Amino acid sequence: MNSPLAYAARGGTFAKYADNGGPTSHFALRLLGLPCLSDQAGAGPPVRLGAKELSLLAYLALEPGPHTRDELATLLWGESSDTDARASLRQALKHLRAALGPDLVTERGQVSLAADAVECDVADFRRAATLDRAAASRADIAHALTGFAVRHAPAFDDWLDRTRAQLLREYLDVLATLGRDAMVRHVWREAIEIADRWLMADPLSEHAARLAIEATYLDGNRRAALARFGEFRTRLERETGDAPGRLLTSLVRRIESDGDVPRSTPLAAASGWYANPPPLHAALVEREAAWETLAAAWGSIADDAGAIVLLDGEAGTGKTRLGDEFLRWLVADGATVLRGRGYGRRTGVAYGAVVELLRDAVEEPGIAGAEPEALAEVARLVPELRQRLPGLPAAPAAPDPVQGSRLFESIAQMLLALSAERRVVVALDDLQWCDDDSCNLLLFLTRRLERAPILWLGMVTLGELERGAPVARLCRVWRTQPRTSSLTLAPFGIDGVWALVAELGHLEDSAEGRQFAGRLYDVTGGNPFYLHELLKTLFAQDVIGQVPETGAWVLPPADAAGAGALEVPMSRSVHDAISERVERLPDDAHDVLVTVAVAEIGCRTQMLSHIHGISRLHAASLGDALVERRLLVEEEDAYLCAHPVIARVVRDGLSASRRREVHRAVALGLQLLTGDTGDHPFAADIARHAEHGGDHALAYRAALAASRIARERLTREAALGWLDQAATYARSDAETREVERLTAQLIDAPG
Repeated sequence: MNSPLAYAARGGTFAKYADNGGPTSHFALRLLGLPCLSDQAGAGPPVRLGAKELSLLAYLALEPGPHTRDELATLLWGESSDTDARASLRQALKHLRAALGPDLVTERGQVSLAADAVECDVADFRRAATLDRAAASRADIAHALTGFAVRHAPAFDDWLDRTRAQLLREYLDVLATLGRDAMVRHVWREAIEIADRWLMADPLSEHAARLAIEATYLDGNRRAALARFGEFRTRLERETGDAPGRLLTSLVRRIESDGDVPRSTPLAAASGWYANPPPLHAALVEREAAWETLAAAWGSIADDAGAIVLLDGEAGTGKTRLGDEFLRWLVADGATVLRGRGYGRRTGVAYGAVVELLRDAVEEPGIAGAEPEALAEVARLVPELRQRLPGLPAAPAAPDPVQGSRLFESIAQMLLALSAERRVVVALDDLQWCDDDSCNLLLFLTRRLERAPILWLGMVTLGELERGAPVARLCRVWRTQPRTSSLTLAPFGIDGVWALVAELGHLEDSAEGRQFAGRLYDVTGGNPFYLHELLKTLFAQDVIGQVPETGAWVLPPADAAGAGALEVPMSRSVHDAISERVERLPDDAHDVLVTVAVAEIGCRTQMLSHIHGISRLHAASLGDALVERRLLVEEEDAYLCAHPVIARVVRDGLSASRRREVHRAVALGLQLLTGDTGDHPFAADIARHAEHGGDHALAYRAALAASRIARERLTREAALGWLDQAATYARSDAETREVERLTAQLIDAPG
């Protein structure tokens, strides 16, 4: 027997191969679908066999080992006399021997197949069920052992029924294992596909229905998950008269209790101008480590221990998406999930973030376990409590300091009652916008309830967190706690962008696809929000097409993926999201950001000090504050916009007059700080800014200097180009004649 063996699924059937890739069996027997025997090479026509001979061969292939003649005669000719049955068996064996030759072994009154004589797709399925379950799951088990029309053979019919049932059980075990594995790996769509195949094979399986419903919910489609439950319940009641079991019903109740309220941040709003973008919802990319940290924190929750997770990252890096998927997973796991969001000064509502999450708790069953007096106190913030529990006593009047202390402790008692029923997760998005009262309350609650089975999940947008704000102090205190985990989501790397594009576009790995993904990475910096908005814009501009039948993307030609290929209008949602961040800046920081955005080259503190008339120390302080807000980065002692998109939004927000004056200030600043433009490497930048600033005299001098520098570096074409520019800036006959003289001199120069 050749070893080791590899098994490959081809077109729903299996073939066995040795290390050299060649077939090791003489014949192939198909039993998944209409039965058929052929030579393994597949070169000749099917081997012609009668129904009884083919049935006998199927039995010998699936029940390996020697079988007595009496056993086989009874199996296929049980209703005939012993003499007739043995005669029919001899005739069938004669026909099989003519087809199989020495691969049919008949010795000492026993019959068997030689080892590796016949390769059978059912046997291969059984091997693959252990070695390669994904391949085994593609087997057509629904049509296993069909097409056998054997008369007067009840024993064989019984064997067929038992074997089909056993194969179905093995197939369902394969799907169940694959489904559990997909859920462990958090690939919800793969789990949905597996569940669909499971339900096709076993439409009344509650385990399959649970997998389908849970995976659909975790993939973000709550309504579809509930619809699938309704379909399964109707089918189950129609076929059996039974109702779904307790575990499935409990899961659906948790999904229903999760509500249908949009959880997205303003960053996730639709662009508006492009009403029908293609589906751009993919599996989580490059977030495996973050998910494992979140899952580990949840797994560490115990009756006497809670945990805190701080999840931060720049705007648009997918904190809310990751948080939403994780919270859905916890809902399916049986957790009580309370959600809140910081709104800060935009609403002026005290305890705004905490009030929102307490409203989520109103309908939870464990709430009634708290003392009525504590719930009455909480009802000051959440009047809905009195609608749920109308018998609550009136909250006692108290001086403000006492009332505040009593309120904090009452909320703690309410959360303790909830956590006594089942584990709780308190999730706060946009934590950086939490009002001062909410921060003080959260600090009290996490200390007071540190031994309760509660996971506190705070999501913070870097760049929006001011150093001296109460929420910044709250985060610093939380990070000192021994059971706190800190996670920072970074933008996608170039491989992550390709993985996302390949999944969304149903693309095979190719140089063209990777080149396109690389260009997307260059334009967006791997920011998931920018990336999705750019893709929608590219579809709207017909840069990307789509095959209707398959959904596969049609990418622009490789030679069109250069610098100008993705120069398309910025989506309104990206523009508005960045504009909102910029508008919240203090005036002096905003002015510095404008200068850096217009300059495009790195601005040192000395230059910012000169342009804005402030000390270099103050300029550095403003620059550092903008770096903290993730609007600038510092490279080689100079400040640059953190992303070209940010610079573009800032420039778009300027009037023509202000933009012109900033250009002029940058040109003059470069000139004054570096001396005469004669030999300065920034001469080209001075010329460009002076032109945009309307200072043609300075632009003329800088262009001549840039031409001279280019000529010294032996870049003749560049030198001529700058002379062409200088000609456009010339404002006198003398200046024009000077440009003409230098141009002629350069053209006539040797080499």
